[in-house]
Amino acid sequence: MRNRAGWLALSVLAVATLLMVFFVLPRISDQGQQLTDKINEAGETVKEAVTQKQETETGAAAPATGASTDVASAPPIASPPDAPQPPASTPVPEAASQAPATSAAPAFDVLRVEPNGSTVIAGRAEPDATVEVAAGDKIIAAIKAGPSGDFAIVLDQPLPAGDHQLVLRATGKNGETVLSDETATVSVPETKDGKLLAMVTKPGKASRLINVPAAGNTDADVASLDTGNASPEFPELPGAASDLVATAPPISPPLPAAAPERTHAQNPVADIQISAVEIEGSRLFIAGRAPSGASLLGFANDQTVGRAKATNDGNFVIEGVIDLPVGNHTIAVELMDGAGKTALRVEVPFNRPAGAQVAAVAGQNGPSSVSAIDGGAFDKLRDEAARAFALLKGLYGNGRQPSAEELAAARSGTVIALKSLSEYRLPAGASADARDIVDRAARQAGEALAAIDGLPAQPEAVGTALPELASTIEAAVGPVIAESGDTGNGASEQAAATGPKTIEQAPLTQARNSVIIRRGDTLWQISRRVYGQGVRYTTIYLANQDQINNPDLIEPGQIFGVPDEALPDAEELHRKRLQKQQR
Repeated sequence: MRNRAGWLALSVLAVATLLMVFFVLPRISDQGQQLTDKINEAGETVKEAVTQKQETETGAAAPATGASTDVASAPPIASPPDAPQPPASTPVPEAASQAPATSAAPAFDVLRVEPNGSTVIAGRAEPDATVEVAAGDKIIAAIKAGPSGDFAIVLDQPLPAGDHQLVLRATGKNGETVLSDETATVSVPETKDGKLLAMVTKPGKASRLINVPAAGNTDADVASLDTGNASPEFPELPGAASDLVATAPPISPPLPAAAPERTHAQNPVADIQISAVEIEGSRLFIAGRAPSGASLLGFANDQTVGRAKATNDGNFVIEGVIDLPVGNHTIAVELMDGAGKTALRVEVPFNRPAGAQVAAVAGQNGPSSVSAIDGGAFDKLRDEAARAFALLKGLYGNGRQPSAEELAAARSGTVIALKSLSEYRLPAGASADARDIVDRAARQAGEALAAIDGLPAQPEAVGTALPELASTIEAAVGPVIAESGDTGNGASEQAAATGPKTIEQAPLTQARNSVIIRRGDTLWQISRRVYGQGVRYTTIYLANQDQINNPDLIEPGQIFGVPDEALPDAEELHRKRLQKQQR
C-alpha cells in the first residue's frame, strides 16, 4: 500500500516535470524575448529622435551664425552672461563695420522738423565728404560737406505724416562710405493738432529729444503751486521730507561734444552766468547757469577751484577747497569747448566778508530767474538759434563762399530757430522779471528774423550783411563764439589775438538768506541746519515753490531763499501732509 502511494507520487512529479519542460518554459522564454525586443526597439527610437533633433538644431543654427562647418556641427552652447550678443534690433551696418578706425562717422548737430514735415538737418562729417540722408533704403537728400566737415541740408520734400527713421551716410574722397552711429527718429502728426516728435538716438547713449509735444499740463502745474488759499496748497510731498534729495539727472552728451577731434568752438552760446558763491570754512562753492552739458572750470583769483558739468536744466555747481581771505577777489568760470580749450570766460567781483559761513548772490535779472520756471526750455531755444546762426556764419570762414544750396540750408535753419524763439511765451504764473526777459528776447528774435528774411539770396550779399546781422541776432540769443579758424572779420581777429571772450558781471552781493543746493542736499537737512528742526522744511518749500517744479527733486546749482524765521504752522503743514498721504 505504501509502495503504491510512492509510485503515484513519483508519477505525478514526472508528469509535472514533463509539462514544465515541454510546455511552460518555452512559452516563458518566448514572452521574455518579445519583451526584450520591444525594449530595445523603444531605445533605438528614442536614440534616433534625439539624433535627428540635434542635427535639426545644428543645421538651423549654422546659416544664422555663419560659422564654420566644424563649429556648426557642435551642439548649441549658450553664451556666457559676460559676453552678451548684440540685440537683433540694432544691427551694425556693414559699411560702418568695415570703415577704418580713423574715419569719423557723420553725426547730427541740428534736427529741426516742422509739423508739416519740413526738415532741416545740420551736422558734421569728414571734410569734403558727400553726405546723404537715408530713410530706410531710399536716399532723400544729399550734399557735400565743407572743408571743416560742417554741412546743412533742407529736405526738398517735407516728410509725410507718420514715423520715419533717418541715418546719415558719408562717402569720403577715398570712396569709403561710413554710416552714422546716430539715428534720427521723427514722428510727423497726421493732423494739425497732433503731436510732433523728433529725437536722435545712439546705442549705449541717452536719447536727445529734439522736438517735444507741447506740455498740455504746464498751466496746471503752475496753478498747483498757487498759494492764494488761506491754507497753502502745494504738490504732494513724500512722507519723509528727507526724500527731497538734490540729484543731478543723467547728463546727455552735449551736441557740440560729439566730435572731440574738432578744434574750433562747437558751442556758440555765450549764455553763462555765475549766480552765487558760498563759503563753508575752507570749502568754496560756485553756482551758476550754462548751456546743458557744458564742461566748466572754476577759478578764484586764477587759482583753480574745480570742474563741473552743467545739468540738463543748465545749472552747475563747482566746489573745491581753497583758503580765501577776507577782502576783494575775482571769481571766474570758463566754458570749455570740445577740444578742451577755453571758449568763453565769465568773471565776477566778490568781496569776501569775515565769517565761516558766507553767501553772495548775483542780481535776479539774469537768465537763471527764467530757467528755474520753464525748466530750461527758453535757454534751449536760444541755444538752437545761436547754433543755427553760427553754422550760417561758419560757411564764410577762411574767406570761402558757400554754394547756393549750402546757404539755403543754413539760412532756413536759422529762420526756423529764430521763429521758434520769437513765438515762445512763458506759462501762466511766471514772475514779472522772467516775463520781461523772455518778451524782450522774443521781440529781438522777431527783429532778427525780419532782417534775415530781407536779405537777398546771393551768397555774396549775405556775407556782406553778416556783421550787422550778427549784432541783431546776438541781442536775442547772446554773443556768438567765433569759429577759431574764422578770420573773416576784425572781431574774430581780435578774439584770436587777445584770447577767449570774457564777460564781466556786476559784483555779487552778500545774502544772509540764500543757500546753494548741492548734490545730496535735502530740504529736511537745510531746515535742520537753519531752523534746528527738519520738520520745518515746508517753510523753505513755500518760499521757493517757483523753482521746485518736481517736489521730489531739487537740483544742484539752484539758489534757494531761506526766510529768517520758520512759519509758525510749518510743523502743522507737515502733519497735514502726512495725514493726507495715509488716507
